[in-house]
Formats: sequence, structure tokens, C-alpha cells
Amino acid sequence: MPLIKFESDWLKAKDNVNQGDRIKFVNAGVPNEKGDWIFNVTVIEKTSGNMLYQKKFQLNKTNWKTIKKVYGENSDNWVGKEMEVIIVKVNNPSTGKFVSTVRLIPPGGLADAEGMDEDYG
Repeated sequence: MPLIKFESDWLKAKDNVNQGDRIKFVNAGVPNEKGDWIFNVTVIEKTSGNMLYQKKFQLNKTNWKTIKKVYGENSDNWVGKEMEVIIVKVNNPSTGKFVSTVRLIPPGGLADAEGMDEDYG
């Protein structure tokens, strides 16, 4: 029986991006109607280095703090730049359940994050 999978336009942990993959910012982002910043990113596979596909990425405060340390606060400066992906589990306040989520770390930072438990962050 074939595995049925519905593709998403959005970057999703363990679905279309994995631990150690990289993302590359395609644009400087735009705010949506709620004021959340949405970016287009390209996923770069860890093992092959191939650019796989483009996805939408909603920036949260945790990832923003990490990115601004590396590239500054002006997202115009992020275009064409890369960040590494780690997958962590966080508590979803609306359901009370832990869910996998994307956290960004500086390029080359995966070696420093290797001690982190990918299931619990």
C-alpha cells in the first residue's frame, strides 16, 4: 500500500526539513495580516548539499534572535544567507502536547548542538 503524503507550502520539522539540513533565505520577508513575518527559504539537504525545494517559513522570536546575532536585524541582509536546522520538541500551548519544531543555528553550528537531544531540545 503506498504511503500517502500531502505536501505543504510551509517548512515543517521532520516532514520537509530534517536535523542538519540548511535553509537559504530567498527574500527579505513580508508581514502577513497578523504581523507575523513570512519568508521564502530554500531547503538544502544535509547529506547531498542539493537544493531540494522552496518553502514558506514563519519567523518566531527564538529564531529571530539567533539570526540577528549572525546577520543583524535588517532582513534585507539575510537574502542569500544560510542557517542550519536543528529539530527540537516544544510544548504546544493550545494542545498541551509536545511537537517537533525547527530551530535555526549559525552555519557550522551543528557540531556545537550535537549534544542536544533532538526529541526534547
